[in-house]
Amino acid sequence: MAYLEQKRVKGRAYFYIMQSFRQRGMVKRRILEYLGRDPDPKRLKKALVYWGVKAKARRGGKGT
Repeated sequence: MAYLEQKRVKGRAYFYIMQSFRQRGMVKRRILEYLGRDPDPKRLKKALVYWGVKAKARRGGKGT
């Protein structure tokens, strides 16, 4: 399953399309596509459709 993830490094946001999978019973993640700090809306939409990412608002991670 692919999903959009925002990572913060030194206060700046970076966007990735990620995928979770199981390997030897452990959950692993892989980066499918790096979208950069400020992805172009057309490129973002194209990538989301290509990887089959469903639109879903979700918050997680540290500080939420």
